[in-house]
This record gives sequence, structure tokens and C-alpha cells, in this order.
Amino acid sequence: MNGNNKYKFTAVVTGLFLTPFLILSSHFIYGESELQKKDTLRYLELRTTTGAGIISDVLNLNYSLSRIVGARAAAGAWAVKEELAGRVKANPFIYSELALLGPSGAELARFSAAKSVKSHLDYSKNRIFSEAKQTLSPAGAVEYGEYTPPALVLIEPLMKNGSGPVYYLAGRLSLAYVGEVVRLMGRNSYGNFGLVDIGGQVIADSMNMSIVKPGLKAPAEVIKLLSLAAERDTLNFASEVYFRNRVLLVSISNVGGSKWWIYEKMDSGDLPARKASSWAWRIVLSGILLIILFGAITCKLALYWFKGEATGR
Repeated sequence: MNGNNKYKFTAVVTGLFLTPFLILSSHFIYGESELQKKDTLRYLELRTTTGAGIISDVLNLNYSLSRIVGARAAAGAWAVKEELAGRVKANPFIYSELALLGPSGAELARFSAAKSVKSHLDYSKNRIFSEAKQTLSPAGAVEYGEYTPPALVLIEPLMKNGSGPVYYLAGRLSLAYVGEVVRLMGRNSYGNFGLVDIGGQVIADSMNMSIVKPGLKAPAEVIKLLSLAAERDTLNFASEVYFRNRVLLVSISNVGGSKWWIYEKMDSGDLPARKASSWAWRIVLSGILLIILFGAITCKLALYWFKGEATGR
């Protein structure tokens, strides 16, 4: 075998083994990438589910008007007023304003951290009061101020009897504390971690965009997933979302006892797991080097055996 044929033989043998190996390697690399996406989605789902549970606990402990009044409701209006006044004085950071309403919505007493001097208000035509009166359950809405943190305007029925509630509790509760909790949970996010209300407006997020633009609408990919979750009647949903030639990983979880949602989204191109996939490329490169080495060894063995036959060994 002359020198040119020797190299041709080595190249052909190497190519015969490399072709199927490279085809299988491409599937292996692609499959490894898809597994990384699936694992990341499960991780995001775990984070949003945990975050939703934490926010639910925060709301139950600090943002439930009937809970803060507790057993004192049975003692009458004077005890409720005393408790409301004490809460505003003790924690004005959350309780900006608390009020006691009559069955018709007339304000019986109001306690404000800002020492408001407004006259007593009539909530009878208030949309939130009408909803609370109709459903006999808490009703509320989030208000977004240009220079102040979002506030939860909440009305809850109190002291129900056979004919319905005899009092209602109303309050304006600052969501600054909730925002800090959300930003703390999203501190290690590879994308954006946030809390949205039923209208799709961002209450708080880890990138602080809700502070720059109060009432900011949630990203389109999050809105899309919220609509899918509503269609499927599920409280947790994680999926890939294709948006403007990008593949985004998005997870949402409902905050128990509310119509709010925790979300986390990230660009699949920013997957931290991609950095760890170098082991897969090392396997492929090692295989290519071994095949080239085996091709050279095959050529050497062929020359040795054919040379032996040619000399009559």
C-alpha cells in the first residue's frame, strides 16, 4: 500500500465510524439541552409554588382584617374600634387606614396613620363594598400610586348573624412589606420574579420595574400563561413560551386565598445549566479523538497483516 492509499484508507475508516457517531452525538446534545430545560422548568415551578405559599401566609397573618380583630369582635363595636386604633398605632407601615362600617356602608369610625381629617365616608355605593355585601366574603382591589407603594383596599364582613353581617371592616393596607418579601425571594432569580394581581398588573418584582412604573402590566408571556391557566382551571402552570423568536421558560402559581399570582420567567438562552453541559461536549470530543486513533491503528494493523501475506508469512 503506497503512502496516498494509506492515508485514504485511514480517512475512509475514520469517516465510516464518525458519520453514525456524529449523528447520534447531535441527538445526545439536543436531548441533554431539552432535559436541562425540563429540569429548569420544574425548578421554577418549585420556586413559584413555594413563593405563593409564603405570600399566602403573609396575607393571612397581616392582611386579614377579621383576623386582626379576632375574638374582640364578640365584645362589640367599642372593642373593635379599640383594636383597630391599636393596630394603626402599632404598625402604620402596613395599616395606613382602618375603618368600621355599619350594615349599610356608613362609616362609624376611622383610624388613619396619616391623621386624616376627612369627614366620615359612605361606602354604600363603593364597588368593593357592594361585592363584599353580595358575596358575604372579603373583597378588595389594589391601588397604584405614582409616589407611594401599592395599597390593598379591602372590605370584610364582620359578626355575621341570621340576617347577615352587622358590621364591615374596611382598610387601606400598604403592600410595601409584601413587595420586600417578593424582592427577597427573587434575589437569586436568573430572570424576573414577581407578583401580579387579577388584572395582570405587577404588584412587586425582583427587577424593581413595578417601582419605576407603578401599575405596570406583566410581561406578555406571563399574561399568556395566566390565560392558559384560567382555561385549564389549574393553580400551577409551567411551560416554554415562544415569543419574538425567543424561547422563554415561565412558571406561575396562584397565591392561596386570593386572585394573585406569583410568576418567574427567564430566557432559555440564560440557562445556568448550559454552562454545566460542557461534560456532554467532552464526551463527544473524546469519542471523535478515539475514532481517529482507532482509524490510525486499523491502518497500521492492515499494513502489518497485508505485508505479512505479501511476503508469504
